[in-house]
Amino acid sequence: MGFYTSEIMTGAPAEFKTETQKMIYERLEKDGTEYTRIESDPGISMDDCLNIDRAFGIDTVKTILLTNRQKNKFWLYVTHARKPFITKEFGASLQIPRVSFADEELMMNILGTAHGAATPFGLMRDEAKDVTFVMDRDVASRERIVITDGDPCGFIAIRNRDLFRLIGKEPLLIENPAPCE
Repeated sequence: MGFYTSEIMTGAPAEFKTETQKMIYERLEKDGTEYTRIESDPGISMDDCLNIDRAFGIDTVKTILLTNRQKNKFWLYVTHARKPFITKEFGASLQIPRVSFADEELMMNILGTAHGAATPFGLMRDEAKDVTFVMDRDVASRERIVITDGDPCGFIAIRNRDLFRLIGKEPLLIENPAPCE
């Protein structure tokens, strides 16, 4: 059975699956930001992302919410979808102690998304105001990237400069030295 991806569309979906997804599209529409989107089967695995890449003709990115041991500091990291993520290297790049992946409850509380749907758009939420936005330098240098729309079945292609303007944050840039898989 194949992986479903819709045709490329513009405009918001007819129905929203989460409040975060609704907030994203309302902000995009209000601002008049250009974007395209697709709907798909859940884009969780690397193979899924390859199907989404083909649909857009642009590489998807991986968005990860990280926390410290005390769960009182957070980093939202946008990196290459096909590069391994090594927490030790991430911490060393920012000169911070050990970090780990945020659990589902923290994801919902901070970004308003479940695992598999983390998105930089979640930084527009009041609950995410203290989250540090971090991005791979290579990813930040792309004109456009593909990210989720707050749901693991929805993906948006958007210009980086528009994304940064909408969320009101410029990312800290770091290098992910790992080779692409």
